[in-house]
Formats: sequence, structure tokens, C-alpha cells
Amino acid sequence: MLEANLSASSSIRVHEDVKKEYDERGYVISRGFFSKQEMEALIDEIRNAKTRFGVSGLNKGGLVFYSNVFFHSKPIQDFIAQPKLVDYLKKIIGPNFWVRWDQAVAKQPGAEDFGWHQDNGYSKLQNAHYQLWIALSDMTPENGGLWLQPGSHKSLLPHKVVDNHTVYDGTPTSPVFIAAKAGDIVVFSSLMLHSTRPNITQQTRWAYVVEYMSLNHFDPGIDPPYFVVARGGKARPEFVRFYRGRLNPLNQLKYLGFRRGFYWPELKTRLLRALWNMR
Repeated sequence: MLEANLSASSSIRVHEDVKKEYDERGYVISRGFFSKQEMEALIDEIRNAKTRFGVSGLNKGGLVFYSNVFFHSKPIQDFIAQPKLVDYLKKIIGPNFWVRWDQAVAKQPGAEDFGWHQDNGYSKLQNAHYQLWIALSDMTPENGGLWLQPGSHKSLLPHKVVDNHTVYDGTPTSPVFIAAKAGDIVVFSSLMLHSTRPNITQQTRWAYVVEYMSLNHFDPGIDPPYFVVARGGKARPEFVRFYRGRLNPLNQLKYLGFRRGFYWPELKTRLLRALWNMR
């Protein structure tokens, strides 16, 4: 059974300089945040969860994605909105945030590399969001663990499309490998260049990524309901139709024409609703 609770020993690992470190490097690491048993239970929940949009278009050979597994799974919702995580993430994100996306990745033996990219290269969003990367199993260079390019989170870099993936149109200069044990976590910017190498071992490597976004920001590619995780620095999980980032007229104008359906009549309605709520 998947449990979500807070222990005093784990809370000690959250040092006060975590935001400064994140801003400077683009990522922070916390070792032993979860137990190996919690990770095994989470893998079971992910395998049994119904995805929101069916089979992922990113699947490639032995690289299998389980996207939006939180949407229909109460145990996973409880896990990603637990007070322990909120207390940690609010030091980086701020006190109010929601989940725009999640995906687990099973990298099976023989799976190929996943090229260097920034997630904003895929989403085309104008604001960065926050990637919580959880090692569900041990990560090594041989089984296709995580590589990052420190400091690459300052701006959106050029990308190109290769097959069904969007990849960085350049070469990282000083990448670092993130060695991790099951239960370790990494929080990194969606503008962080990252990649994984081929899995040349005989075991499947598992990771789970939860993408958190400030309630001040909006993603026009995500349809309601939205899963709000934290308000006022406290865990307040709930699905909502609207939140302040979506109702903000500036956010609506920022993404005018982003996708089919963002036409003037709808925008006018949203602007009027936003102005009414801002009184």
C-alpha cells in the first residue's frame, strides 16, 4: 500500500539555502527523501493506474512512458500532494502551486538514449515550471540514469525535431551525471538541459517526474480540471475548474493563438470573468 507521511528525520534534509542553490545551478538534490519500500509501492500504483490520454506518443522501443497517471489515482494524488513534499517544494516554488503533468518512465534493457532537451522546448511555455524527478530504482550511467547541464536554465535554447522527439540543437559543454538511489529526489527547472543514455544492463530503470507550476502561471495546453496541490504553503489537494493563473488576463493574452480554440469570443469571456473576480 502506498503511504504518504512526514518523518522528522527526512525534514532535516531540507536546508535553508535550497532556493539559492536552485536559482544558481538550476537543480537541487535530496538524498533518501523516500524509502525503497515507498518506491516499490509507487511503481505498483503507476503500473495499475489508468492514464488520462492513453498510450504516450513518446514511447520508443524499450522506453515506456506512463503519462498523467495521477489523474485517476487517488493514492498517487495523495503521494504527490503530501505535506512532506509541499514543505520541501514551497521553499523553491513558493506557497501556491498545482500539477500540470506527471509521467513515469520505465527504461527497459536495450532502451536507447533520450536526447538532450529542455522541457519548454516541447511545451513552448513562456514560464519555467518545476520538475520533481524521483528515482524509483537505483540510477547508474549504465542503466540510463539522469544527466544535467548545470546553469542551462537561464533561457530557452534552440531545439530541433528528430522523429517524434524535440532535441537541443547544440552540444552541452559540462554535463554532470546524477547518481541516485531509489528514494532520492532531484528538483530541476523545466529549462534545465537534461538527457538519459542507453540502458545497457539487464534490469529496468524506473523514474517518476511530477511537473509542478505556480498558481500564478498558466498552461493553455492543459485542460481543466486542474489539480491544485498547495495553497498558503499547506497541502490543499483539490481539482478545480479555475485558478488565478488561468483567470489572469495577461496570461490569456500571452498565449493568444497558442492552439485552436483560443479565439476572441472565448478570450473576451475569460477576460470579463477575470476582471469580475479581481474586483
